[in-house]
Amino acid sequence: MNSKNNFKKVLSLTAIAGFTFFAIASGDSESSSSSGNKQTTETAVNSAVAVGQPLQTKYFAITVNEVAVSDRVRTGNEFSNLPKEEGNKYLIMNVSFKNTDKESRMIMDGSVWIEYNGQRYEFDKSEMVMAEGWGTMLDQINPLTSKTTNLVYKLPAEITGTAFWQPGRSGSKELINLGNIE
Repeated sequence: MNSKNNFKKVLSLTAIAGFTFFAIASGDSESSSSSGNKQTTETAVNSAVAVGQPLQTKYFAITVNEVAVSDRVRTGNEFSNLPKEEGNKYLIMNVSFKNTDKESRMIMDGSVWIEYNGQRYEFDKSEMVMAEGWGTMLDQINPLTSKTTNLVYKLPAEITGTAFWQPGRSGSKELINLGNIE
């Protein structure tokens, strides 16, 4: 099954939008070190890689190959599709993980961050899709091997803005800019 046929590129990438995303979000901090947090967050955004570029983390080289937003998820198997839900949409990412460590490692989904109406929202629960090539449920890959899969996050239909993905088991500064979600 060629999972790339299920995707359509619908997002554009802009570094300026990414900078605005986190600069506004970190400005909401009430801690006494908010200027330090702002600089740290801005540094993370400025170092975020784009779709198609690998992000090197402690254990993996991770690449988001394609990103799409859809009102439903079609897997090629009618029994594992996710149907259209009133008030929701799905962010679908085709992702490759390469284990760069010297032993097997478990891969994990991570979190999607979106700035919307002056607030930063974290979507840290991916959807379980029971089909081959969808999700990372308890997947562990051997050293120097790769796995490509599709990850799905359910979002409110009204949410728009620049999105970033922080893969599971990665540091807070290890982000991938997914572009503008509409």
